[in-house]
Amino acid sequence: MLWRLPTDPELIVRPIRATDKAALLELFERLSARSRLRRFLAAKPSLSRRELAYLTEVDHVRHEALVAVAPDGSFVGVGRYACDLGETTVADVAFAVADAWQGRGVGTGLARLVVGRARANGIARLHATTLPDNGPSRRLLGRLGFGVCGISGGVLEVDLDLAAAPAVDRRAA
Repeated sequence: MLWRLPTDPELIVRPIRATDKAALLELFERLSARSRLRRFLAAKPSLSRRELAYLTEVDHVRHEALVAVAPDGSFVGVGRYACDLGETTVADVAFAVADAWQGRGVGTGLARLVVGRARANGIARLHATTLPDNGPSRRLLGRLGFGVCGISGGVLEVDLDLAAAPAVDRRAA
């Protein structure tokens, strides 16, 4: 499956592949320390081989990851949901966009596609965690219909009930 983002039709969005480790690592290395903190909720200087395997070797049902790919083949963003081991209907979501591409609709487009994939794969509820001072993340999650369900350890927790939320129009991504 391939999609294009209306905000930047040159970008192709596709499911991540196990062979994308180098491209995902290159995207990670282009993230500033602030962007890494916002994505991982802690300082994250590097990704281990095990983490790269987890982030790229997905089943596309209980763990989905979509990447936005520039015309030169580089990744400009990634969005994903992942169920915990043994879980089939509740998943955590996360997004990362290269600093140079932030504020251009890449995260919003990826998020809408990820929510649509989760719904199509039978996920009933999505959960996200974000830092309270991460305004862009809070606005994005709010636009998607996520509601605050708590704060724990200084991290804001939000949920989206996919059964109750209206379907996302992919053309509006």
